This record gives sequence, C-alpha cells and structure tokens, in this order.
Amino acid sequence: MRSRCHKRSGQALVEFGLVALVLYMLVGGAITFGIWIYAAGQIQQAANVGARELSQTPLPFDETFEGALNQEVVRKRVYDDRWLVIDLDELEEENPDYNFFQDVVPRMPLLNQQLAVLYIRDDVIDKRIPTLEDEDRGYRRLMRYPGALLNRSEGEPDEAGIEYPDYVADDYVVQIPLVVERKEGHNNGGGAEQIRWVSVVEEVDDPDTNPEPFSLENTNLDKRGVVALRVHYPAQSTWLSSYQDRGAFVPNGGDPNVANDDAVEAINPEAMKGSLLDSKPLVFDNSLGESVYAGTYGGKYGLGIHGAMTSPELTGDAIGIRPYRRVLVSHAIFRREVFTSNQNSEETLIP
Repeated sequence: MRSRCHKRSGQALVEFGLVALVLYMLVGGAITFGIWIYAAGQIQQAANVGARELSQTPLPFDETFEGALNQEVVRKRVYDDRWLVIDLDELEEENPDYNFFQDVVPRMPLLNQQLAVLYIRDDVIDKRIPTLEDEDRGYRRLMRYPGALLNRSEGEPDEAGIEYPDYVADDYVVQIPLVVERKEGHNNGGGAEQIRWVSVVEEVDDPDTNPEPFSLENTNLDKRGVVALRVHYPAQSTWLSSYQDRGAFVPNGGDPNVANDDAVEAINPEAMKGSLLDSKPLVFDNSLGESVYAGTYGGKYGLGIHGAMTSPELTGDAIGIRPYRRVLVSHAIFRREVFTSNQNSEETLIP
C-alpha cells in the first residue's frame, strides 16, 4: 500500500508540472493583455484630451504642430515632454512623504496627466552622482514613460522661460523605437532590430499628400486647420517572450528574437531628440557582483531583455531574448478654433 501511495504522489507531481506550465502561460497572457487593454483606453483618452485642448488653444493661424508643442501656453496647459521623466530622489528630498498621484500628477499638463498611470520605475547610472563604493557613478531613481530614455540634445536654448520643479528630469527625453523589421539571427531567428524613431506625441500627416494639416496655410482645403494627434505606447510583456513569426501553426520554439542592442540599426537617426545612454546595458553587475538582466524596458533602446529560453542552442551566446512587444497607437482629430483677421471683418472664426 505504501508503495502505491508513493507512485500516485509522484504521478501527481509530474501531472502538475505539465499542467502548471500551460496554466502559468494562460495566467500571464491574461494579465498582460488585460493591462494592455487598459493602456489602450488610457492613451486614447490622452489623445482625445490633447487634441481637444490643443484645438481650443489660441495660436497663430500659420503655426505648425511641432511649433505649437514648443509654445509656452501649450507646454503649461496641454503637453510637455519634460514631464515624461520624474526624478524620485529629488522628489523625496522635497517631500519625504510624497504621493506621486496627489503631489506630482496634478501639476502636469492635461495630456501628461492621462499618461502618468502608465509610467514605469527605472534606475539610471549617472556619473554625476558619487557613491561610497565608486566615486565615478551613482544611480538616479526615475519614474518615467516607457520607451527609450535619451540624454536630451543641447541645441538652441529654451526660451519659453518655464520654471519646473527640481524633480522634473528635463535633461532626459523619452522616444519610442518602432521595430520595422528583424534581421536573420541564430537558427534563422530574429536577432537584430531595425527601428524607426517616433515621438510619444506626434502629428498625423503625410509629407507628400497632406503636409502640416495643423497650419491654415496648408493647400489642402479639406484637411487644414485640424489637430491630428497620435500617441504611442510601447506595450512590452513581463510574462511573455518574443519569437520569430513563422506563420500560423509553424513551430518557432527555436527561433527567439535575440536581445542584442549592439546590432540595432535606426533608419532615421536624425529624428532622435537626444543621444543614447550607453550606461543602460542589457546585462549589468548588481551590488552583490551578480550579472543580472536589465528588465522588460532595459537597455539603451528600451527594448528589454528576458531570461527565458537562454540556452546556447537557442540564442547563440545565451544573452537573453526580447520580451513580447506591440506598440499601441491612438489617434484623435479635432478642428482648430482659430481667430484671424481678414479684409471684411476684424475677426473671423474659422471652424
């Protein structure tokens, strides 16, 4: 009898092990896509709020969308990409008992407030911050919008004259790398990404058929004087990993998309608003001297890394693979309310 009990116990463990793997994948997928459905609704609301408010903001009739985003009135009320990165160390120094959603979010422009619930925690090596262990480097604790974290370009000085709280990390900027295609990697898997840089908030236009629809100087009478706004959100799964698409019902377990930032290529590097942070490696040594992965949004491109399926047979050098990723996009279009003068009347409302 005792022997039979042991056999049944061992059988139950084997069965549980087989079923648990499938169960964990189902639970992980349900959680991931539930979060993404929430995120999709949030960025759609952000696009609606941003487009509506921008359409009602008094701006010159010949202003472009990009120019409008640099106007002081827009940056204070509607959207400012400097609020996409918050320094928690500075915030804690100012208010040790801070509540992010009570003390910070209400001070943001309206579109930024809608995006704040999607922020992620991130630690960045900053050589300007000394530590006891190493005087050449320290860490900044950030709360930021997901994507690639760049050092903001030091171009023309900002003449808006806006004073930000010290916890606004305006020396950083967030941009989204859209994966255009993947190159052939180990075992014919997708290894290196070819990306196109886009901004978190940008205009929906076409340089050939409908350039600058925001401006009333657009020659397209049907599509001018409108706020056509697009919001990007890089949805990357902490549960699911990324594999080469081999078509329906084609096994792809041996074709992971390898995490290799050194092989990433950008087709429009001129669109970058800053420089890459080389201090954001995919694999780094922690305080215990252990080599650890940087996480779902890790790396200088923010494309992340997972530790799943990292045998040499699958990844070539066992550096990890990319998380499952989709960039969610929401649009909103509103007609601008513009006051401009003409010969017949002092002010005319252009609907």
